[in-house]
Amino acid sequence: MRVRKPRIDLVGFENDYAVVLRPDLPNRWVVQCKSCGQEHIQVGREIQRNSATRACEYFKPHNYSGLEKRDGIIRRQYGITLAEYEEMLKAQDYKCAICGNEDEIEGRRLAIDHCHTKGNVRGLLCGKCNRGLGLFYDNLDLLEKAKDYLIKYANAR
Repeated sequence: MRVRKPRIDLVGFENDYAVVLRPDLPNRWVVQCKSCGQEHIQVGREIQRNSATRACEYFKPHNYSGLEKRDGIIRRQYGITLAEYEEMLKAQDYKCAICGNEDEIEGRRLAIDHCHTKGNVRGLLCGKCNRGLGLFYDNLDLLEKAKDYLIKYANAR
């Protein structure tokens, strides 16, 4: 028969974030949160490492910036704020800068078109127009050849 190691008794143990009240399941403890005063369940290792309770409504991860998630992504990838994105969207009358469609069929937002060499933002495009420019590698010569091709064969058939 298997014998378990005796559990460390953490009742009454206190760290910066919580006080241990009673045991729950094996290696889980009911703690009283110092931030909100509510009871949460926490693993013994987290208690001993002085970790904050993630179930607490006041818990903030170490990399919390206070920004909305989409705003942080846009700032990192494109160097503009969510407010600037909204201004661009309003200036384009909430439509794609090339084809004029309002939004994607799936209900996605308009994509932020940017120059891959310089990194500057050019405008907001629907997914099809954004992919089309990308497939031509933002090359004006290739786009001009595609335009000439379409004109040449416009009346074929």
